[in-house]
Amino acid sequence: MDDATRGVRIFSAVLIVGGTGACVAGTVTGDAVPLALGVIAAVSGVVLALLAFLARRRNRP
Repeated sequence: MDDATRGVRIFSAVLIVGGTGACVAGTVTGDAVPLALGVIAAVSGVVLALLAFLARRRNRP
């Protein structure tokens, strides 16, 4: 189970970084689509990180 939660944490970190980059790119270019997709990706990454934290906390002895 630790491997699965580690994978989810890594994926959520990638989502957060990618979403932040997309938000910055959308802001710089003035496009709403990259900005909206970046916000969705960042929020999804935060939700996944929260779920991974709760799963790890529950599986500790």
